[in-house]
Amino acid sequence: MNYYILFKNHTDSMAMYTTLKKEGFKVRISPTPRELSVCCGVSLLALESEIDAIKAYLADNPLDHLSIEPLDNTFDNTRHRYG
Repeated sequence: MNYYILFKNHTDSMAMYTTLKKEGFKVRISPTPRELSVCCGVSLLALESEIDAIKAYLADNPLDHLSIEPLDNTFDNTRHRYG
């Protein structure tokens, strides 16, 4: 299962990416799957093993995001990643 953190805009996604990376989470910048949203083209892809810890962190340290959504899709490392 892949977990995507969805955003209204690119600025919010980059702010959360920077913060979560500083906290040691292994999140990646990823295109937003169209099955989940058409709002912002950028999402964060989080490890299933870290999703509960990320949710707990966000409960104590609110950062702007729309939702965290699971999606059972095939991950293509050449497509689902920027840098």
